[in-house]
Amino acid sequence: MGLILMAASLRTVCSQEQKVYDELSKYSKWSIVAGPVLYDKAYLTPQYGEYTFENIPILGFNAGIEYDFYPEKKWAITTGLLVALEPVYSVKYRIYNNDLFPDYIGDLIDRAKMYSIVSFSSPVLLRLNIQSGNRTFNSFLIGFKAMFFPKGEAGFVHAVISEELSERREVFGLKLESPKNNFQGSFVVGTGFSYALEKVLLKANLIYVMNFQHTIYGEYQFANLFTSPDTRGYYDLTGNYLGLLFTVGLKKRQWY
Repeated sequence: MGLILMAASLRTVCSQEQKVYDELSKYSKWSIVAGPVLYDKAYLTPQYGEYTFENIPILGFNAGIEYDFYPEKKWAITTGLLVALEPVYSVKYRIYNNDLFPDYIGDLIDRAKMYSIVSFSSPVLLRLNIQSGNRTFNSFLIGFKAMFFPKGEAGFVHAVISEELSERREVFGLKLESPKNNFQGSFVVGTGFSYALEKVLLKANLIYVMNFQHTIYGEYQFANLFTSPDTRGYYDLTGNYLGLLFTVGLKKRQWY
């Protein structure tokens, strides 16, 4: 509903008479976009117990195509299709030696990271273009993004083994899943810079994406420890991210 309302308002804005930049009209409405993104780290809600672990921000990558309905105007509408590898977890944890087997040497220190299947998303953005030089433009972005992210489950278990006692114990685990709905929405805000070269238009956009619901949620547990009681809590990953996306658009061919 938000995307529909915004699309209607954008159409009204862009249909009105407004400033036109002739330099930008020389380039194709289609462009290729790609760049790194940094996902916010997950957060924990303890239920009981004293153990915890560190969540680490996860580096990702977005790539796709972009279409600008009014690239030469002061107020422009941008959409497209982006593909991303969605994160599930990136954690670092420590279990102290006194909670492991007597023959275990030192503390258990480990890191684990996992990505899920790719997601597909389509933004609808309102872009304000402001010329800052003969060939340079600054811009401000605001809008929404719809993402297709199929429901799934994921888990992680770390077990320790004692050959002396012929015993195996699972001491840390994650049990996670994504929301039941396959489509999710998010709010997008950002800023950008464009440079018009002889044959290509280069853009760099710094954006922040805030999801309307978490992409991954579930529980974590430390158990089967020698001296410490079990620890249990909730795990939530918003899927929000900061992205630096680079766009390349080719100059239109001149037909004579």
